[in-house]
Amino acid sequence: MAALRPLVRIPWRNVRKNWRHSLGSMLSIVVGFVAIGLFEGYLSDLEDLQGLWYEQRAMFGSLMVERRGASTSEGRQDPIKFLLTRDEQAFVEGFLRERRSDVRETVRNLYASGLASTGRTGVVFFARGYDVAAGERMRGPWSWNTLAGKPLHLAGPESVIVGEGLGRLLDCEPPPPERIVHQDGMPVVKERPLRCRHARVQLTATTETGQLNAVEPDLVGTFDGGLKELDSRIVHMPLPLAQRLLDTDGVSFYTIELVKGLRPAAFSAELTAAARARGFDLEARPWREHYWGELYRRSMALLGLYRLLVVLIVVTIAGMSVFTTMLKAVNERVREIGTLRSLGYRRQHIVALFTVESVLLAVVSSIVGVLVTAGLVALINSLDVTYSGGIASQPIPLTVSLLPSACAFAVGFLSAVAVLAALFPARRAARLAIPDALGHV
Repeated sequence: MAALRPLVRIPWRNVRKNWRHSLGSMLSIVVGFVAIGLFEGYLSDLEDLQGLWYEQRAMFGSLMVERRGASTSEGRQDPIKFLLTRDEQAFVEGFLRERRSDVRETVRNLYASGLASTGRTGVVFFARGYDVAAGERMRGPWSWNTLAGKPLHLAGPESVIVGEGLGRLLDCEPPPPERIVHQDGMPVVKERPLRCRHARVQLTATTETGQLNAVEPDLVGTFDGGLKELDSRIVHMPLPLAQRLLDTDGVSFYTIELVKGLRPAAFSAELTAAARARGFDLEARPWREHYWGELYRRSMALLGLYRLLVVLIVVTIAGMSVFTTMLKAVNERVREIGTLRSLGYRRQHIVALFTVESVLLAVVSSIVGVLVTAGLVALINSLDVTYSGGIASQPIPLTVSLLPSACAFAVGFLSAVAVLAALFPARRAARLAIPDALGHV
């Protein structure tokens, strides 16, 4: 053990003595660490936020249950044909009662489309009727979702809320220009005044039997439809009102939120198999595999490609910077290597000294990198910054997390680069004859 002490003391002394070289190497490692940590933290937050938007905000839960073929092109063109009957609904609810310990919440949903009018204008709408109380529980922190007016769970059974874009088409004034979401993406709970030329809106649709039907509910709020195109068409209403509009007792699909830790794919397979055994042609799928999850899948695939490209660029630049700095630092100390060789140090000792020195630099730099990254994360999250999300109807909050996995990757990768950058020139210099090393310029 005593023989190994110089192999630690000498590298630490060299780190302090050659502080200019050490500082350059440390800065390269710290900058690379910060770049990797911030980028991965941003992408991770964005992915988590997108997932929560679908699971809670859009009330898709963990999985969706519908009649087989309902999400195909035929089903989207003629959705009434694929409504779940009373018997099919009874089977689904019976299955869920038997598995009540696995199910956190269930919401019935019915889609409808038709024409919305306030007397002066008529606009094509796309409505989603759902169990309001269950939907509020599934939405969780997104239960307050109106930009102006009040949400459905605080309104009467003859009420609807519409997308902000649709509200403008129906002669409603936009809400005041103020922040509507917190920095973490959660909505600001506040009832803002709703000013519409007409307090009620007439919704006309074709019923299950092919007849025209109309309802005239109260327009109690406007909300963010998520996407710009959807925002100018979407209507939310209580399920009984939607069923009355279509003159049906059917529903389009169920959304089911499972307790944390359960695998949606396994639960979906069991429900589908049980339905088939009972003679019902139903299909249960995690929402990520459903048609309505296609935009999410495409977004995540694009984000994954973007992550791979940027990480490769960041890793390459950071790695080359560290490698170049360490290489120069070792090459400028060939005389020192010659002196150590003249004192009796063997080649493997020289290599070990520079390897330990690079490890020490990497450890110190990683600690500094964690502190700098943590400070920048806190600063970014405190600035309350938002940015436009392209097709998103509302700005997206900019948040960054400090991920242990990203930090571990940065430490491992940059430390390996630093060790390799010191190892090769140290081995080359250690092979020089002592006179050549001492006379190196």
